[in-house]
Amino acid sequence: MMREQIAPNDAIWLQDSATNPMVINAVIVTDPLDAATLRRAFQLRLFEGPDSGRFDRLRCRVAGSGHRRYWEHDPGFDLERHIVASRVKRLRGPGAVRAYVGREVSRKLEWDHPLWQIQVIPSAEEDATVLLIRIHHSIGDGYALLGLLFTLVDQPQGRKGPAPVPAAPALCEPWLGRALKAAAVPLSAPGILLRRLTWMPDRSPMHGPPLSGNKRVAWTRPLDLEVVKRANRRLGATVNDVLMASVSGAFSHYLEGCGDGVPSRFLVSMPVNVRDLAKPVGCGNQFAPVPLELPAGRPALGRILAVKARLDQLKCSCVPAVIYNLQRTLVSCLPQPVSRRVIDFLANKCTAVVTNIKGPARELTLEGRKVRSIIFWVPQRARIGVGISILSFSGKVQVGVIADEALVPDPAVLIRAFEREFEALKLLAT
Repeated sequence: MMREQIAPNDAIWLQDSATNPMVINAVIVTDPLDAATLRRAFQLRLFEGPDSGRFDRLRCRVAGSGHRRYWEHDPGFDLERHIVASRVKRLRGPGAVRAYVGREVSRKLEWDHPLWQIQVIPSAEEDATVLLIRIHHSIGDGYALLGLLFTLVDQPQGRKGPAPVPAAPALCEPWLGRALKAAAVPLSAPGILLRRLTWMPDRSPMHGPPLSGNKRVAWTRPLDLEVVKRANRRLGATVNDVLMASVSGAFSHYLEGCGDGVPSRFLVSMPVNVRDLAKPVGCGNQFAPVPLELPAGRPALGRILAVKARLDQLKCSCVPAVIYNLQRTLVSCLPQPVSRRVIDFLANKCTAVVTNIKGPARELTLEGRKVRSIIFWVPQRARIGVGISILSFSGKVQVGVIADEALVPDPAVLIRAFEREFEALKLLAT
């Protein structure tokens, strides 16, 4: 039986709380697909194919406690336990899907077996199938799971071998060579940590009140990615600059609509990939949760330019590498309750976790069924109760919101604020 100690960058996420399960949730809508067909695809492409070693963690459960946590093969592993037909016979319309997903994502996964599950749910809307995917964050981050998706889907006609995974959004590029950058990390660490410790936490109805543990989800309609690209080309910005500025605009509109004052900034936790892009992508977490100040209010143009300036500065810094290594050190050297308290203290300064992933540019098929849309929701830790996930796919971009109902009772209102921001982008793009 395989038994491997869990790396610190993965052990960080074995810290579920009663109100925040550390689970990445996603919905993939496909042409009609049944559970048996999906199980067969998993078996052949992930567990028996050339990429089986990269995703072997899907067959492992968590064992041990404290610093001695291990991945070990589940002797009772059975795909029928992990890929299941949903308890509901059929979901009728987007409202029913949102309500059902919200209830399910509030639940924890069972720790007796590998920490993932896929529910296969028939949908009455246009004769489709909804795949509700739940994977514990300790197994891998969003980019790792995107690699899993690309291994699972069909190849374009005539192409052989594993599907290519899109390039990771490399925010932190080497600036004076790898050696000099590595040397700068320990020199920069004390100042970066001091700034994080002294940063004042956000205070608003979206951050501060106690969490209930009841999650609500919503998502935008597919939005034209070309509108975002035209806006960023006109402003000399990047797609990520524009989308991050849209987050602060949506937050500002939401608080205004609730009759609350809008702060001068929103502090968010933004995952930044720190992988070596020369190595193949498998399971695991290799990202740094970087705090980012987003300016609130302002016209869209001013917000985009301000966000661009901050992200440009971040690209030339060692902040992601410092934070990544700091968290690993805390988990490795301190007792679990102490490291958790320190990491939660730093995380609790933020209003939300906001992640933007560049998905596949082409259309996908899964066992011959067209993949119609992909939406995901990032988990939050500690007392953060709002997660914003942005995914581009086949020329479209969609924003997913997951929120604790004590902070955002109806995330559809926040979604409408995002769509309002998108209309403002159309004006900048012309």
